[in-house]
Amino acid sequence: MFQRISSLYRNAYGGIPREIWLLATVMLINRSGTMVIPFLSVYLTQSLHFSLTDAGLVVSCAGAGGILGIYIGGKLTDRFGHYYVQISSLTLGGLSFFVLMQMRSFETLAVTSFVLSVLGEAFRPANSTSVAFYSTTENRTRAYSLNRLAINLGWAVGPALGGLFATIGYQYLFIADGVTNLLAAACLVLLVQNKNQETTAQTQQNENPAVPISAFRDKVFMQGLLFTSLFAMIFMPFFSLVPVYWKTDLHIPELYIGLAIALNGLLVALVEMILIYFIEHRRHKLVFVSWGVLFSGLSYLLFNIFPNMIWIIPFTVITSTIAEMFVMPFMNSFTIERSSPQTRGQYTALYSMCYSFAHVAAPVLGTQIAARFGFNALWWGFVGISLLSFAGFRYMRHQVD
Repeated sequence: MFQRISSLYRNAYGGIPREIWLLATVMLINRSGTMVIPFLSVYLTQSLHFSLTDAGLVVSCAGAGGILGIYIGGKLTDRFGHYYVQISSLTLGGLSFFVLMQMRSFETLAVTSFVLSVLGEAFRPANSTSVAFYSTTENRTRAYSLNRLAINLGWAVGPALGGLFATIGYQYLFIADGVTNLLAAACLVLLVQNKNQETTAQTQQNENPAVPISAFRDKVFMQGLLFTSLFAMIFMPFFSLVPVYWKTDLHIPELYIGLAIALNGLLVALVEMILIYFIEHRRHKLVFVSWGVLFSGLSYLLFNIFPNMIWIIPFTVITSTIAEMFVMPFMNSFTIERSSPQTRGQYTALYSMCYSFAHVAAPVLGTQIAARFGFNALWWGFVGISLLSFAGFRYMRHQVD
């Protein structure tokens, strides 16, 4: 049995280029230092004694900066190459944490948080483009899954260490976040070879000549952004609004809420690569994406079918995780397929912005609806959005036949 399981994992992780593993290592180091943003509201209210409103505005500035940073990062990636944008983003973003640590007033914190997010989030489209560059058509979806595995592991480590550092002193959060960014930049320079100049002939070829040279002229892709945004609007609240529902309506202790959320990361780490290995060539990517959207809606449907039932919580986490594993790697891969080497930064930036926008907008809209009409009404709304997104992706599937 052990040999069969071991062989299964070897096959799932086999055939992935060395550079992809190194990029995943860089991502793991980078995300393991994610400490400031998760604790920014706590730091502002508890250490600097800001009002909750002012703290929320500073966090919103960081979110807005992230959206702009992703877009700028995509443009710079297409202009200067993914390698240099990643190094610049990690280096400048890392140094910005040391600047942010010195800020004390509302105005300086808001501006610095905005600038830090612009610099830091520019890394995302460059990194996504880099994964596409070093992978092949055959292993690209698994390459993105490996990168997501690194992100999930990093997110598991970062906030946990951040909680420990915060008990000692909040300044250590900024130091750790800055140092890990700089360390990730150093690893990228030392371990990953820049092959941009070696593949000039390749970059002159459009992998999909039928697609317009601009993402904004790609009608199919722009439709995909709309339906991805709908999915993101219901997926992102599972890790922000749903824990509030568990606490206020189901009276679940924080410890169990944390364990339930941790189940998501554990499932992604253990299952996603094997799942992708088995299914990636069995159906079109958009078919799996549409199934994933339905699973996300199912998570909220279970809350309403079994109201106030605590035992349903693990099942909703599982269905939400299945949604994530179906939608994100396959939609990432589909995005790259729609692009040319010259426009990958633009495509990946616009795709990433769907989730960044939802990260900012969904909690605001969701809390307003829940406050006025209750969580059950919000969950029904999310089910309706999932069906709309599902129909949209199925329509897209027929367009790309």
